[in-house]
This record gives sequence, structure tokens and C-alpha cells, in this order.
Amino acid sequence: MEERVGLILTAGELLLTCGAEMARVEDTIERMGCAAGFTQVESYATPTGLFISLHDPAGRVYTRVKRIREGRNDIATIAAVNALSRAFSAKQMGVDEVRSALEGLQQDRAPDGLARQLIGGGGALAFAVMFGGGWREAVLAGMVGALVLMVVSRLEGRFPKVLQAAAGAMVASAVITGISRIWEFNANVTILGAVMVLAPGMVMTTAIRDLLGGELVSGLSRSAEALVIAVAIAVGVAVVLSLGGV
Repeated sequence: MEERVGLILTAGELLLTCGAEMARVEDTIERMGCAAGFTQVESYATPTGLFISLHDPAGRVYTRVKRIREGRNDIATIAAVNALSRAFSAKQMGVDEVRSALEGLQQDRAPDGLARQLIGGGGALAFAVMFGGGWREAVLAGMVGALVLMVVSRLEGRFPKVLQAAAGAMVASAVITGISRIWEFNANVTILGAVMVLAPGMVMTTAIRDLLGGELVSGLSRSAEALVIAVAIAVGVAVVLSLGGV
């Protein structure tokens, strides 16, 4: 039973670390707990902590607390853990198989190399076009967006997300402002497209989902996180523009 408790805790921790909404985390823990043979399953999840209490048929209670100190946006891992929990609940996978799969997911990380930067650059390019930019603005926004992701990836794990966002916005604004001195294009639209790779889209979406589900603590905390990151992006751009002027 101790091994099964650890299995359930690992699944919940992975979901929280990858940015899953609270309802999904608690539902996964309940499903896996019942499938593991526990008669009563209680869980309480917040963006920074996980609390579970499992009762076995003999009356013993297993309580665990897990502190979540850092996270990332990884929808693929969330979907994988979700699929594992469903398969375990349906008796299609055993404890050892699920444990092995979860350990593999813990070791894997979201792509953080050239692929991620190219995809992010493509997103920045698309946003520049959406904001009314031409081919010059789109190409520059894509290139600078990829550069911003490269810079932010070097800061991950060393600095808070707020400082990462501010630094990325400053880099984007500084590079685009410098290029605008020698090449004529709409710098404002280009900056907007480039900094969109820093926007906390998943955090905002999850915050709304939590609020609609009645999870006020996580919904408000994630809303505050998204707001602070958005302000940091705006401040980073404003600092550079106030110095260089566009």
C-alpha cells in the first residue's frame, strides 16, 4: 500500500508541475486511489502544494504532503498522465507498469532546443501578421521571438518567471529598436509579435478553468501570476522604449 501511495502522489505531482487544473489533479488522485484498493480518498491541490489522505480496508490512513516549488507548461505530459490514470482505473495497466511510465515522464522534459525556438518564432511571426504587420515585421518578429526563447531558456531554474519575462521583453525591444534605426518597418507591431511568446496563455486559461470549477484559491493565485507576468512584459518593453524611443 505504501508503494501505491507513492504512485498516486507521483501522478498528482506531475500534473501540478506541468500546469494542470486542480479539478483534473484531484480527479486523477481519486480515480487512482480507488483503483489501487483504498476505500476513501481525499485530496486537496493548490498550485504550490498537494495534500492527500488515503484510507485502506484495514483502517490505516496514509497522509502525504508534497510541496511544489517549480513548474512548467507541458500539455503532453498532462495528457500522458491522464491516459495512464484512466488505464490504471480500468485495470488495463498494473502498478509496476504505471510506475515505470511515470518515472519516464519525470525524466522527460518539454522540448527546449532548436525545435522549441523555431515553433515559438513561428508563433511570433503569426502574431505579427495578426496585428497588421507586413512581411518585414513578420520575419523580424519570428527571428526575435526565437531569440527571446533562447534567452529565457538560459534563465529558467535560476530566476523567477517574472524576471524571465521582463528580461525577454527587454531583449526583444532592444533588438527591434536597434534594427529599426537602420531598416524601415513598423517596430511597434514587431515588438508586439515578438513578446507574445512570453505571454502566460496557459496560466490564464487554467486560472479561468479553476475559477469556473469553484477552485477559488488556485484560480485567484494563477490569475495573479498571469497578471504579474503580463505587467513584467510591459515593464520590460517600456524600459527599453523609454531609453531608445520608438
